[in-house]
Amino acid sequence: MAEKKKINFKKLYSYLKPYLLRLIIAVVFMSAFAGVTMSLLAVLVKAIDGIFVNKNSTMLVFAAIAVPAIFALKGLFDYGRSYLLSYVGQNVIRNLRMDMYKKFIYLSHDFYVQNSSPKMMSRITNDLGALQNAIVTIPVALIRDSLTFIGLLAAAFYLNWKFSLIAFVGFPLAAFPLVSFARKMRRQSKAGQQQIAEIYASLHQMLNGFSVIKAFNSERHEDDKFQSDNLKYYGIALGSARVSARSSPTMNFIGAVAVSVILFLGGKDVISGVWTAGAFIAFVAAVGQMYEPVKRFSSVNSQIQSAITAYERVFEIMDAQPSIQDAPNAVALPIFSSFIEYKNVDFGYLPDKNVIENFNVKINFGETVAFVGHSGSGKTTIANLLLRFYDPNSGEVFIDGNNIKKVTLESLRSQVGIVSQDVLLFDDTVKYNISYGSFDASMEDIIRAAKNANIHDLITKLPQGYDTPVGERGMKLSGGEKQRISIARAMLKNPPILVLDEATSALDSESEKLVQTAVENLMKNRTVILIAHRLSTIKNADKIIVMDLGKIAEFGTHEELIKIENGAYKKLTQTQVL
Repeated sequence: MAEKKKINFKKLYSYLKPYLLRLIIAVVFMSAFAGVTMSLLAVLVKAIDGIFVNKNSTMLVFAAIAVPAIFALKGLFDYGRSYLLSYVGQNVIRNLRMDMYKKFIYLSHDFYVQNSSPKMMSRITNDLGALQNAIVTIPVALIRDSLTFIGLLAAAFYLNWKFSLIAFVGFPLAAFPLVSFARKMRRQSKAGQQQIAEIYASLHQMLNGFSVIKAFNSERHEDDKFQSDNLKYYGIALGSARVSARSSPTMNFIGAVAVSVILFLGGKDVISGVWTAGAFIAFVAAVGQMYEPVKRFSSVNSQIQSAITAYERVFEIMDAQPSIQDAPNAVALPIFSSFIEYKNVDFGYLPDKNVIENFNVKINFGETVAFVGHSGSGKTTIANLLLRFYDPNSGEVFIDGNNIKKVTLESLRSQVGIVSQDVLLFDDTVKYNISYGSFDASMEDIIRAAKNANIHDLITKLPQGYDTPVGERGMKLSGGEKQRISIARAMLKNPPILVLDEATSALDSESEKLVQTAVENLMKNRTVILIAHRLSTIKNADKIIVMDLGKIAEFGTHEELIKIENGAYKKLTQTQVL
């Protein structure tokens, strides 16, 4: 049998600790609420005996004043409790959300390859929401209702301990189904939260791929797929509701049996004069109210199980550590001035399957080195390793003789600029996207970078110029326009090392001319790693390296490689791969 996983709530306590005073005051309010509830019983005993038995008009006035006053106090204490717990819940979740976002930002590249973004979004929305709900509602059941139950139980024993024992027999009987419901609810809750993440994933995929969906007439397929995911969640949610719904009638039935026994036996005592009517009614009221907190325990049980599942899912992310991070004694990388070297590098994205093997290349300062080859030959991996998105399985990467694993990530990446085929623009203005990563840049510098990227004239024609929103992922701009903004961004960063990863491969001829000019401007006075399919982009490189199955097949200049009969480079040019 698998060992049951122990849940450590100390992590959540660290978020609650700054608000302990407010939590304590909330506990005081809940205690006061329970105390005032007890006082209602005392008023009930005196009022019934005084008014209906002794015909005391003074007691009538007292009851008329006391009952509204008690309920007013209960309302006041409940308001204080509600506000304080909401305040604590909002602040704890705000801090958790900020820390969770920060964790997402600093986790390594491989984390995002292994975990889909919609499922991570589900954790920062749904799971944090479940935790917030738990912080607000669960203390009410565990503290206020527990204190109310204890107080009512004490009052019941004070009024008649024999009948209290009869009433109390029902509570252990209620505990058994409660435990069973708890186990089922936790399983249902975990399945539900996983399935809602699948729904997020389907929705995210549809919103990002709507053009492809429409182009391939796949609306019905996607609709059927989403409906399937939605029906699965419906089934799980309905199962949870079924389990939760069963708990309340069970508690009601057990309570009703106990109360009916008390009514029968207690009624006989009232008739025979052993008990006063006021004491008997107060006792019945106490027992009846005792079952209310217990019933709420059963209903809040589903929230507790959801909260435990959410807690596990949230802190699974919070506990994750980036696989790529600064070494303990990492130093800042000096400004690049000499060479980049890959030395005996092996690397694979999957275990036992290398993408590049025994890779050895030296790139001198100021050189433009192009990497060419079929898709999957390892070209982009070279850039990923330089930026330390990944570390080699074996071998080392050096910049000016410094092992990049021993320098800070910030100093390394500040010296490398990248322009790729898949340009990501943020849902903000043109100005924001050009200055991204160089947030302190002046407007003059931004305009200069845009001019060098052949995009300034187009920007000035936009409705709001540099303050024009580009839309989600830059959807309001064409591919060529997005690419030139990306180039302007790299120009503004002004890095000594530049990676161009198939930056012009997806453009039409007119756009390519504009982008190619911008790329040439960007390449000036830099060390360039060029990954490209187009011959026009690479033929002027100082060195061309032909990759094949993760290894170097050939290297040299365009003139040298094109002369090699049956050479890999020549075949690439002849088959129009280049």
